[in-house]
Amino acid sequence: MVEMNGGEPEEPRSTAIQDHYCAIAWRKGTYYWSTALLIFALSVVLYGIGMQWNNPPWEQKDSHPALEIFLFLLIMWWIALLEGCQISIVGLQVVNVEDYKDEYPRSWKSSRLVHQGPNVERFLVGRQFLLIFNGFLASKIAGAKRTDDFYMGDWTWSSEATDFFWSNSVLLMIVIVAPGQLVTQLLACDKMLGFFELVHGAYYTVVLPCLFVESLGLTHMSYLLKDVLCKVAGIDESEADPEKKMNKNFFFYFRCFYSTAIVIFSAVLIGKGLYYGQTGANKGVGWENLPGWAAVLIALLFLFIMACAEGLQVSALALAKTRTSTFKRTRPLAYRTTQILYAGRNMQAFMVGRQFFVAMMMVLLAKVTSYAGKDGVLEGRTDDDWGLGKGFNEGALQTGFLGALFVCNVAQLASQVTASIFPIALINNRVLNWLLQIMLLTEASGIVNSCWPIAWAVDSLAGLRKDPFDGDSDVKTASQNIKDRKASMGIPSTKGVGPFDLHQPEQEFHMDYTYKVGYL
Repeated sequence: MVEMNGGEPEEPRSTAIQDHYCAIAWRKGTYYWSTALLIFALSVVLYGIGMQWNNPPWEQKDSHPALEIFLFLLIMWWIALLEGCQISIVGLQVVNVEDYKDEYPRSWKSSRLVHQGPNVERFLVGRQFLLIFNGFLASKIAGAKRTDDFYMGDWTWSSEATDFFWSNSVLLMIVIVAPGQLVTQLLACDKMLGFFELVHGAYYTVVLPCLFVESLGLTHMSYLLKDVLCKVAGIDESEADPEKKMNKNFFFYFRCFYSTAIVIFSAVLIGKGLYYGQTGANKGVGWENLPGWAAVLIALLFLFIMACAEGLQVSALALAKTRTSTFKRTRPLAYRTTQILYAGRNMQAFMVGRQFFVAMMMVLLAKVTSYAGKDGVLEGRTDDDWGLGKGFNEGALQTGFLGALFVCNVAQLASQVTASIFPIALINNRVLNWLLQIMLLTEASGIVNSCWPIAWAVDSLAGLRKDPFDGDSDVKTASQNIKDRKASMGIPSTKGVGPFDLHQPEQEFHMDYTYKVGYL
């Protein structure tokens, strides 16, 4: 039995398989074959773009493969920055970066602006739309148009391989999630100041663009939802930090109004496109015979999965700051879910598995919420079209702009806001408990474990140093909060190894004891 801080014994549950020699050997092996798979996936994606077998939202006669490859890689670079810098910005809120302005001048410059007033919340809202829209564009630029058997030189793929790996963008998902999202996340989680300092121009490429996008008001519906949920939960927002209070003037509520109106308008157009077979949900191998009502249901399923993945992450970080004794007996399933999350290296494994799910949903939602066709000419049933014009069709529907706006507000920001206010209630259900275990299983499969050797290589080449406050229990970073929660729950942890330590996967294998946590 494990003794809790309050003296109450905690029943041991099993995760010993993580330290089994077979599991260790498998994980080490995944670093090699997953890296080879990533190289292969990237080669196929770039080759497909080079051969103009891709499906950008413009006519390819007006473009060039080299330009499209450059644009794809540029978008991937921006996605990587948006992912990593978000970790640093959120994590450094509890750190007085002023103390390190001489040692980390670029980090200090960005932090001074983004940590001022309500700017962190504004940054997160703007960043979420930039991230999903860039993901949609990358999915369309590198997505498949060719339906014949894929070939590279004399090597012709079978129809089944073409359909699975190329036409349905499975290899593209690996390219987006491993180097595009996870590497910078892992680096920033371990070395927040070091990563933020490493990114030259983050002030101009990340901070300012995100704040500018938020100021447009396209995602202000999330603020309105937050106010409503706070009223429902009986939370007095006046008790929050007055320095971080949003200026809720007429202009603020006007943007909330037109943001809500645009989201509703987007939902109507997307629903109409799905029902009449005008989106990517009714085009391509395996999708062409999908009836309209089934396309709508599939889109809702994808939205639900993405919302669960976003909400689960927010709840996991929020509950690291909440004593589990407050809900252990009243919300037992939520308590067991946190046991799984905080045990061993599960928090990092969850991040990796969750990110694959998010990337997969992003690619699939880019397909089902964007209209098919080129240059504003719609496909599918157009006899009852609404005549919005070719410019609108191309710029808002075929690029995926309205789809990204809808997904950002409904599937991401809404679930994040809900999870931040009701973190316990959100995860106190079997759906999220099962989804968490599937995410852990996804990471254990090793399909995107190439992120680890790439992150180790970047860390070594860049010579990133540990944060100067690392290990200081008085600085309540996310890592320190999880350490505290492990201690309060009686979950052992390796001395000197944080939950987001970049080299934790190897060090955790040499623990002298095993804590057992149930997966059911």
